[in-house]
Amino acid sequence: MPETLTLAPFGWYPDPAGSGLLRWWDGATWTERLERPRPEVQPAFGYSSRIAS
Repeated sequence: MPETLTLAPFGWYPDPAGSGLLRWWDGATWTERLERPRPEVQPAFGYSSRIAS
């Protein structure tokens, strides 16, 4: 039985490039969209910045 890869759900995550900003993950790949952390934009839960695509 082949293993299935479970990707994180879409959302704002700490930028894996280390910019200090939040980067949008579209559910399959990182986008170029960056945001400054703000109270109304909560980073997605359970992300490890060691995982990058």
